[in-house]
Amino acid sequence: MLFRRLSIYVFIIVSLFGALGCHEGGEEGLPPEVTLEGGKIFRTELGSDVTIAPSFAHLTDNAVIRWMLDEQWVGDGETYTFKAEESGVYYLTVEVTTEFGKAWLEVRIDVAPPTPPEPPKPPVDSARVSFERSEYHVSLGRTIRLLPLDVDSTKTYTFIWSRDGAVVQQGAEPLYRFEATAQGRFTVDFRMELDGQTVFDHPLTVVVCPAEGAYRRVAVPGSSARCNKVYEYLPAPGQFINENYTATTMEEACEYATKRMKDSVYVSLGSFGGSLVVGFDHSIAASDGYDFAIKNSIFTNYSEPGIVWVMQDEDGNGLPDDTWYELKGSEYGLDCTVQDYAVTWYRPAAPGQSVMWTDNRGGSGKVDYLPAYHKQDYYYPLWVKEDSYTLRGTRLEARNYDSSGRGVLWINPDYGWGYADNFSEIDMLPGGATGATAGCNHFRISDAVTFDGKPAQLQYIDFVKVQTGLIAKSGWLGELSTEVMDVIDFHLVQ
Repeated sequence: MLFRRLSIYVFIIVSLFGALGCHEGGEEGLPPEVTLEGGKIFRTELGSDVTIAPSFAHLTDNAVIRWMLDEQWVGDGETYTFKAEESGVYYLTVEVTTEFGKAWLEVRIDVAPPTPPEPPKPPVDSARVSFERSEYHVSLGRTIRLLPLDVDSTKTYTFIWSRDGAVVQQGAEPLYRFEATAQGRFTVDFRMELDGQTVFDHPLTVVVCPAEGAYRRVAVPGSSARCNKVYEYLPAPGQFINENYTATTMEEACEYATKRMKDSVYVSLGSFGGSLVVGFDHSIAASDGYDFAIKNSIFTNYSEPGIVWVMQDEDGNGLPDDTWYELKGSEYGLDCTVQDYAVTWYRPAAPGQSVMWTDNRGGSGKVDYLPAYHKQDYYYPLWVKEDSYTLRGTRLEARNYDSSGRGVLWINPDYGWGYADNFSEIDMLPGGATGATAGCNHFRISDAVTFDGKPAQLQYIDFVKVQTGLIAKSGWLGELSTEVMDVIDFHLVQ
């Protein structure tokens, strides 16, 4: 959405002029007038019809009313019922002529492909329970959480945790806090019981790595300020996904994202949960101030905030397979901010269809297919082989709204601080702060928090993840989606 804004404002200006109506008047009486309440943009689906019924004034017995569709006369009379044979954007003009003048009015009709049926929601039972991973890595002296996901909260389960064969926790609390008190490889068994019967069990492995600092890579002369690799690019569905590129594997998707960021061109993360993981040729040190920046191209009232996560290479293997820590922003801890939010995206059955979703709170919806602006067959990532996939993270409150009242001018308000692709008067460092780069949000490693909201107290990081934090749509502009152009070690540009 970010790079269509110029055309948006051109469209708004044209629309505002159109709202005034156009007419040619005579001198012997009042010229005719034609108006339409509720705006001049209509939306329908293929196979459905829409009736346009404007209001006319100053008609005479000799008035002639005609309708033109895409420069061809298609009917007469005071109303017109439109039904398209294919999806797309259509322009319909009504013209009224009397002996005293002429008036006309144009409307736009967006025809979307038929909406596929909403996917059935899977039953909520023990068969859905899963874990984020089967093997966890943590540095000596730290504590991580082990938590079963998608547990049916309407049933009373007993959760039993065993460590190296000995029961260490049993009861109604599903979360287990694993304290890394000694290095080594540990087996943790999880079991769920209902009415005394085991309904789910799963073994986990926890690898306790050396204490923080063992694998730190200090920046040296020649170290690059910019991230040097994209390790994972897993967007949610969106209107820029699969557009003008073809990636059928994660490796190809990462190559695409790496090239875009190398050229300082945006990479879209799609709707909620879509993410990008990058690394550097060195560890970024924590300080008392800002430590790294994320470059975007944003302006006020058009923010699409992304949650930022950081990770140390705790096991020293050079891969982002350790513990993610969320960076606390201005919305962290508010009642309207949802932790552990999950959205499942479903592959469309045919090209040109919207992408359906369900969440872990009983909600559902879709990312609309927008044939007027994007022609690729699918907004569902082609390199995701499964027919559905689930993305998890922190969801912010959506605050976007239509300021015109006619579906024309959408506003995405700015959030306080601590988010990518967000016009912040705080972390964009106004006033020419030393080293600040235009279009960058700046971040502090000291804002990293553990799973229970406590300061993580990281001395450095090796990887950064940016993840779309909203699930929302702005009318004809489509879904809100975080975009990233670069991630930069702020210490090396000051």
